[in-house]
Amino acid sequence: VLKTLLKDSQCNKVILLSRRELNDLKALDPDRIQVEVCNPLDDMSKLDLSGTNVAFCTLGHGSSRKATKDDLLRVDATIPGQFAQACKAAGATHYCLMTAAGSNENAKWSVITRTAAGGGWYNHVKGVAETLTVQAGIPYTYIAQPATLLGSPHSPKIVEMVPNAILPMKYSSANVADIAKGMVMKTINAFQENKTGVEKISGGIPISEAK
Repeated sequence: VLKTLLKDSQCNKVILLSRRELNDLKALDPDRIQVEVCNPLDDMSKLDLSGTNVAFCTLGHGSSRKATKDDLLRVDATIPGQFAQACKAAGATHYCLMTAAGSNENAKWSVITRTAAGGGWYNHVKGVAETLTVQAGIPYTYIAQPATLLGSPHSPKIVEMVPNAILPMKYSSANVADIAKGMVMKTINAFQENKTGVEKISGGIPISEAK
């Protein structure tokens, strides 16, 4: 997402929210990248997000199957919801949240899948994240629900081997860089066209091709 935004000449500044300094990323464009350190991420009261028009949230627990129920809920739902509220307070009008295909707030805990991606609790948490984000009241919210992120270190190799030809489009996989480009393009276009409302797109291919 960052690299795609930096390619846009109309992008004057990118604010990165992190628990630590991101000197390696800031070095990509020191003049336009501002790092806001927030540790823990739960406390966003002192963040300086002023001037934000468009915001993106891709926060998630790197390895959900190793997380506890409460920690997954905190990292993948509560904090993204707080971030959406902070962006709304800062004046953001267009927002993109990445969750996952199958997101469903009504999904239930399973002793078999536990906190693993695609399981009941994981889908529940992602659904909660969507609800909290929409409740923030940002004029335009785009929810991208990808399935397998090809090229991501968190995607099991065996899952990446499943061909899209046998999958419903909403569960299709795509390269993580293409998904990021699609998310940025659709959200920026919505901003330029002054769109309002909530939009959802499921599946790696539809997200990467979205405009």
